[in-house]
Amino acid sequence: MKYKNVVRGRFHSRENRFVAKVWIDGRLETVHVKNTGRCRELLLPEAEVVLDISDNPAR
Repeated sequence: MKYKNVVRGRFHSRENRFVAKVWIDGRLETVHVKNTGRCRELLLPEAEVVLDISDNPAR
């Protein structure tokens, strides 16, 4: 897959299967989690994450 508009951040916490909190440029942002699986081995506090910015304003 190729993503055009990405931003890097640091994982903070996961609220539920679909929502996470991520630090981006010093701000804590709420983001959509595309993979609804467990991801406990990957989504550790302060882990680097790469986010795809959606063109959909509802996201």
